[in-house]
Amino acid sequence: MNPLIRLLLYIGFSISTLLSKSEELIIIHILVVVGLMVLERENWNEWKSSTRPFWKYFPMTGVIFLGISFLVSSRPISVIITDVAFATIRMMVLVSAMAFYTIQCRSNKIIIALRSVWFKMNLKWRMVEDLLLFFDMTVRFYPSLQEEWRRVERSKKALAIRESESFITRTIQDARFIPDFIVMNLERSKTLTQVMEMRGYATVIPRSVYPVIPMTFADIFWTTITCGILVGVHTFA
Repeated sequence: MNPLIRLLLYIGFSISTLLSKSEELIIIHILVVVGLMVLERENWNEWKSSTRPFWKYFPMTGVIFLGISFLVSSRPISVIITDVAFATIRMMVLVSAMAFYTIQCRSNKIIIALRSVWFKMNLKWRMVEDLLLFFDMTVRFYPSLQEEWRRVERSKKALAIRESESFITRTIQDARFIPDFIVMNLERSKTLTQVMEMRGYATVIPRSVYPVIPMTFADIFWTTITCGILVGVHTFA
């Protein structure tokens, strides 16, 4: 499935979840997530680790919101409890579904799919080219920045530089190192810019893309079917 179509389907499901007001609609969306769990059972551990913090956070915020509503709202207690419970369940369903999306599709595939669509359109707009390049470089090099920060932390440990156990003190120490870290990566950016210029970037617009991710008939078919089901469910439920 085309990554853009997959993203569209998951966003549509998320919007549908947030718009669900009745018990029947919420149960339908819960069953869909359960179906995803069955289909993606080999990724169960990864899904569990990515969603575990939210299973604690959302019920906690629901209890806090419930207490505030009791104090400031004049609505009946039963209505307040129902609204808070539905809101908490909707958010948990949304996060559970989008966690499966992050497992199924990586960010770089979305950028490649966008570039494929743009390349097929054959429009020579420099601004769009620069924007696509910006997102592409962000997705590609952000993990390397994370790895470099971890390398710096390991270097500190190797040099027997002890870090304070206090969160505030550790934050101040990291903040002092951030300017040096930025300068180091600015040098890398300068080198990367020179390499792009040597390879002839911006001499041909639109830039080619490899591999080209096509938009197939099956993608359009499943998009139409899914949108029709979501509209029909919310119209007749």
